[in-house]
Amino acid sequence: MADQTLAKFVNERSILTLLRLNGGASRATISRALSLTPATISRLTSDMLKRGLLRETLALAVPVGEREPGRPGIGVAVNPAGAYFLGVEIGVSVMRFVLIDLCAEVVEMREETLDHHVSADESVAAIMRIYRGFAADPRYLGKINSGGVTVPGLVTNDGFIVNLPILGWRDTNLRSLLCAIPEIPFSIENNANAAAFGAVYTQPDTQGPCTVFLKLGTGCGGAAIVNGRLLRGADGTGLELGHINLGDPGARCSCGQKGCLETWVNLAALSRSYLGREPGPGDDIAALPATVASACAEGDAVARRAVDSLAAHLSTGLASLVNIFNPSQIILGGAMRPVLNCCLADLRRDVAGRIIPGTRMPDIQISRLGAFECATGAACVAHHKAFDISNVEINAAPVVEPAAEQA
Repeated sequence: MADQTLAKFVNERSILTLLRLNGGASRATISRALSLTPATISRLTSDMLKRGLLRETLALAVPVGEREPGRPGIGVAVNPAGAYFLGVEIGVSVMRFVLIDLCAEVVEMREETLDHHVSADESVAAIMRIYRGFAADPRYLGKINSGGVTVPGLVTNDGFIVNLPILGWRDTNLRSLLCAIPEIPFSIENNANAAAFGAVYTQPDTQGPCTVFLKLGTGCGGAAIVNGRLLRGADGTGLELGHINLGDPGARCSCGQKGCLETWVNLAALSRSYLGREPGPGDDIAALPATVASACAEGDAVARRAVDSLAAHLSTGLASLVNIFNPSQIILGGAMRPVLNCCLADLRRDVAGRIIPGTRMPDIQISRLGAFECATGAACVAHHKAFDISNVEINAAPVVEPAAEQA
């Protein structure tokens, strides 16, 4: 890539990221924030306005000393309708679809409940149908930039699904199958990674140097985001935080081992604690956390013991993660949210008492994204790859354009 083209590429992303995270701004403010000349910013923003990525805003309060000649009080902001991104969650007997705009705000949500575990081919067919339905809508016509797909299993850096035992997939080249939808590129991500990324990406106020995320539901997925990037490991299959060993054997995990954190904090564990048995074929296991949380609020002793058991094991796991990662925050998501809300104060207290003395206690909070967190996160990964500056593999940004180009 020529220097001039690289400079434009990086600086456009810098402008979009700055405005997405901080809201609209004057061209003078952007110039100062990015250390680029006013002429460069004026040229770049003019081009981005023409392409629909930015919009001018008359409502922006621009200090008198920063107003550009001939443009009193006019600033620029990200145009939400400038581009859209599709996110897909392939789950257990469910598929969820989200469309986000250029501001990373959700504009469409779909859910399809299935009576069986979906196959890879069925998943791709459903994705094609939903995508083409959105693409035919006049609001999104020609504006869907890319997509992201998330699955609850091991995914390599190149999108190859190594093992997805909960759906019965193994050694599946989902990226190749998605080539059946040639209109847009797709990225493929582990569901906990996607949910973690979405939780941070859509909430700029929560962004910190290190975030640890746990998704508690049928399993227990984990992720870590360091300086805005997912920590993946050598092949992309790292951060299986649900499989740290607590030393308490319990039930056998899906990985074949005993003692995994997952086996103590997932839906099956809640069923054993509250119902006294493994979940059966007729059980509405997805509704169990809400049932237990409601019973606990009403003073039910069995429900309280079930919540306490989950909290005790989870706090042990979280303390280990704090000692390993020293995160600024821990975000908890997944189907277990109702139960987590019942014991959040207990988790904070217990983790604080178990971590190494002198280690900073992270903020422990519940994800705000709800049931569509994985699909939203997958869409955010696509947005990030297309337009966010932190995805650019260079040592410093923004890039100063050649002197002849700044005049």
